[in-house]
Amino acid sequence: MKTDFKGRENKMRSKTKVVLLVVLVFNFNVMAPLKLQAMESENEALPFNEQNTMTGRITDISGNPLPDVEIFNLTTGQAVLSNADGVYSIAGEESDVLQFSLVGFMDQMLQAENAALVVLASAPKELDEVVVVGYGTQKKENLTGAVNSVVFNESTSSRPNMNLSSALVGLSSGLNVSQTSAAPGAEGFNILVRGRGTMNDASPLVVIDGIPGNLNDVNPNDVESISVLKDAASSAIYGSRAANGVILVTTKRGKGEQFKVTYSGYTGQVSAAKRIDFISDMATHMELVNESEGREKYPIALIDEWRRESANGNPLYPNTDWYDEMLKNSILTEHNLSVRGGGEKGNFAISLGYLKNEGILDKSDYTRYNFRINADAKVKDFFTLGGNVFGSWSDRGPIDVGSFFSSIRNTTPGVIPVYDDGRYGGEMFQGLPEGSNPRALVDNARGNYEKLQLGLKFYGIIDIFKNLEWENSFGLNYANNRDWIYVRPFSLWNFQTGFEYQKKPSVNSLFNESRRSYSTVVTSLLRFNETFNGTHSLSALVGFDQQYNRMDRFNAKKNDILGDDAIYILDAGTNLESANGSGTDDALRSYFGRLNYNYKGKYLFEANARYDGSSRFAEDNRWGFFPSFSAGWRILEESFASKLKNTFDEIKIRGSWGKLGNNRIGDYSYQEVYGSYLYPFGGSLQQGVAPVELANSRLKWETTTITNVGLDLSLLSRRLNLSMEYYNKTTSDILTKIPIPLVLGNFSPPWQNIAEMDNSGFEFQLGYQGNIGQDFTYNIAGNLSTVKNNVTKFNGDRSINAATITEEGSAFNSFYLLEFDRIIQDQSEVDALIADGYTFGSYVGGTPGPGDMLYKDTNGDMVFDDQDRVVKDYSSLPKITYGFNFNVGYKGFDLNVVAQGAEGVKQYWGNDGFNTFNINEGFLQRKEILNRWTPENPSTVYPRLHTSGSALNTAYSDYWLYDTSYFRIKSLQLGYVLPQDVTSKFKVDRLRIYTNLENYFTFTKFDGYNPENAGISYPLMKQWVVGLNLTF
Repeated sequence: MKTDFKGRENKMRSKTKVVLLVVLVFNFNVMAPLKLQAMESENEALPFNEQNTMTGRITDISGNPLPDVEIFNLTTGQAVLSNADGVYSIAGEESDVLQFSLVGFMDQMLQAENAALVVLASAPKELDEVVVVGYGTQKKENLTGAVNSVVFNESTSSRPNMNLSSALVGLSSGLNVSQTSAAPGAEGFNILVRGRGTMNDASPLVVIDGIPGNLNDVNPNDVESISVLKDAASSAIYGSRAANGVILVTTKRGKGEQFKVTYSGYTGQVSAAKRIDFISDMATHMELVNESEGREKYPIALIDEWRRESANGNPLYPNTDWYDEMLKNSILTEHNLSVRGGGEKGNFAISLGYLKNEGILDKSDYTRYNFRINADAKVKDFFTLGGNVFGSWSDRGPIDVGSFFSSIRNTTPGVIPVYDDGRYGGEMFQGLPEGSNPRALVDNARGNYEKLQLGLKFYGIIDIFKNLEWENSFGLNYANNRDWIYVRPFSLWNFQTGFEYQKKPSVNSLFNESRRSYSTVVTSLLRFNETFNGTHSLSALVGFDQQYNRMDRFNAKKNDILGDDAIYILDAGTNLESANGSGTDDALRSYFGRLNYNYKGKYLFEANARYDGSSRFAEDNRWGFFPSFSAGWRILEESFASKLKNTFDEIKIRGSWGKLGNNRIGDYSYQEVYGSYLYPFGGSLQQGVAPVELANSRLKWETTTITNVGLDLSLLSRRLNLSMEYYNKTTSDILTKIPIPLVLGNFSPPWQNIAEMDNSGFEFQLGYQGNIGQDFTYNIAGNLSTVKNNVTKFNGDRSINAATITEEGSAFNSFYLLEFDRIIQDQSEVDALIADGYTFGSYVGGTPGPGDMLYKDTNGDMVFDDQDRVVKDYSSLPKITYGFNFNVGYKGFDLNVVAQGAEGVKQYWGNDGFNTFNINEGFLQRKEILNRWTPENPSTVYPRLHTSGSALNTAYSDYWLYDTSYFRIKSLQLGYVLPQDVTSKFKVDRLRIYTNLENYFTFTKFDGYNPENAGISYPLMKQWVVGLNLTF
């Protein structure tokens, strides 16, 4: 057969030109007015030719053409299939009834005269849905473990998610994703599966296309689906690394014989979702300092002068709003281009991505480029080869935004950011507080944080027999981080005197750090699958896995850099301040297996086991065995349940039990590790070595035992689906550190197996999919999870860390606080307490006065001190989390809403010099301080002012404990698919335009930046973008 290569080449050139044209037009926001002809009504009469042949077109709810749809004429009995463009032709009359059927979509019957354009809604996938599990896949109907599958549809991947962690928020029960930092490029997410089950690293294992990795290394646009493994039955195949759950990421591959080019991109505005208002009037600031000092530290004449001159516009009397000065609205842009195709002998997928986030703070920008190539080839009928190659390069600006937002308060409104002549302001009058100048810090920052990430996986599959295959694979992850920070001195000026009074820092310096890491994974799998007599289905998996990880780190710092600022090399420095280097490695060897048995699709059984050996433990405790067992019963397959089939489509009861492990400690914690130290000898400091951390050769595996019971229900022709779970997770021999007596030396305390912890709760996942008529389709999904945490054993008795405590009988890191009683209104209240024999300890700041806090004497010893602290039934982890996902489609329009929230969670927000009423004269103050207690304002809920050196009103108490429960509309996206008779004129198969609001609506009582995090680092970002999706 002769192939028209020339025609294909011309077609490819045409498509490439169109792709480039659209990308350029979108990127430069050029809009050409198009006179679009209105699409004819979808309900118009079906066109007939002279032979009574009817022609129509079939699409999904997003407007994508659907090939291979079976069109069955119920009147004549004839059947045909739609072509690649979704077009069909069938003989018949206008009055004939046509039935449209396609696997994965709901059947639809229409009279022929109304079938010019047919829109099929996706069918509920519960019955035939294939779910990715450890080292393979399973039909969802046969699952006996707790697995949630998250499918990445167009709306999900089109959201302005700068990393994959953000995209998962609210989409799965049992998965709590909270944002700890919104800084561009920061991996600021805390991910927990079914609560915190350990006192060390509690993050889940992430496996990307079979290779352990990091969620933030994957472009969300490359993701096909995600599976969350929550119980031991689903996770035990990963053994020692699965105690905190497993997240499996599957990236997109080529499918079928279609060649597709797709582009997706957006651009929009980023701004702080919430700002905290500070006092920006310097005269008011000085008055508050005087009040807190109880004296006239700043003369009234100076305050009046400042107020008068600033009102007259004198630039030497500034009232700087530092947040307005430093923060800005910025631009966020992302572009993704992919090519996918395939055939009988193989398939491929190639994707390229670009992301640019300018940041709301100068020099906090982030840029990322990424690529991914996935390919498979059927070399022989019995032999398949495949591989993935991926990589990314990212660059982040020099500003450490976390620390910067903490330090942005370390100034006053009386500092001029930058004068007209380019000089930076500082202290304006003798005796005024010496505030820093954040503008000078940013302007003089130089440097960046670069990261290069490369990875690959190659595999081969041999079909030994019909039902027996052997797969071998090799994977490699490589990362190279390079940081350099140049600290450039700058001068602060007193513009009243005209003199330079300070130079920060005194000398310039250059810091360089390099971190290189790589990991290799070798896996060999043998899979067997057979059904005997149509009754007994058996599948088995046995495997071997070996992983090696290595990381090397080097940094150096030199002062007095010579030459121009552009010479950012260490050799330009004349004074070496420090040079450090280290290298660590670890290895894991594993043997594992899985057995599945299915009797008539009625009784389901699964067993998993893994035998792991970790180099992080001494030889006697190196190996751990982690088994699991699970079973399921599909009740509707029983003959006695025939009547239930009138109501239910599926009733499945599941149960599982198993053990998992955790080895997340230092690489050499069972060995003595030495480092270099200076020590005095002979009248000078000498270089020597000493232990860095005390060793513990008896360390053993941390073990988690999980019991899970589940119920799956489907109703209304599988349109309504409900899953319910109850779990109990007990972690024993928890690996953690507790302080050691100083008499043992200044060492890092050793790791020990000293604790036990329980987590238990319920999970609910509910989904409904339906339509109203032919044009209006919708689906609703919701999830809710509860968790109760309890420390059942703690050999260290108790561990107090600032405002929290860990002890037996309470949740991990429960709040441990004094109980606030009231604001004292009159001195007579204090006098009466003293007369009754009460005393006030130093912990509460000594004897209070009017306007100060009074705490409860909870232990009844008539002393107000730290012994009155009590354990609160709250921690910073929520007791309830929930999420909703709502999709609507109507005649080319689509609406997607993602909402999520948390209940039963509190955060401690005080004692950080930010939220208290104890003034540091060189710091900005919140506007809430204007409603402080004074004799003229006694009914306020806020205490009186004190200096920052006073301990009054700053003790750890529940006064500073905030309810941070919240409800957030995480994403709101509206899109429209242009009619094909319009897009076909531009050789475009499909064009969708959309707009998206991200993090715009949060409802909470909390006054800080983000209820998920009570810190004062980079605020949560909200994004408004406009984007498009193209398919050629």
